Formats: sequence, C-alpha cells, structure tokens
Amino acid sequence: MECKLCGSTKFRVSRLRVPDFAELIFFEYPVRCRVCYKREFVNIFTAFRIRRADKRRHAEERRRKKMEQANSARPA
Repeated sequence: MECKLCGSTKFRVSRLRVPDFAELIFFEYPVRCRVCYKREFVNIFTAFRIRRADKRRHAEERRRKKMEQANSARPA
C-alpha cells in the first residue's frame, strides 16, 4: 500500500468522522499518511493491521524508554 500523493508506505489509522460511516458500510476505514498527512480509505482489515502495528511500535518505545531510565538511574 502506497500513498497516492507522495508514495510513502507509512500510515496510521485516522479518526472516524460522521461522513465516514457511509464508507464503513463498504468496509473502508480512513488512514492517514505519516509523511504528507493525506487521508485515504483502505480496506478495514488493512486498517486494523496498521493499528495493531502502531500499538506494537508504541509498546516497544515505552519499553525502550523504561530501560533507558533504569540504566541512567544506576550509579556508575
């Protein structure tokens, strides 16, 4: 999946708006490009995969920050 505007493959799930409910009938969900911020609709299952990947990435970032804080708190 590539952004139609900039060609990036980095996306995040966008918030639902009232007009988006019509798209949900056709199993389309809004996503937003992380580079150019263009909003597009993709298959709902693709959107949920993007959301799951985002949750994993955020969990890894939290773990890494926690480890860095623990390591910096140790006396040398």
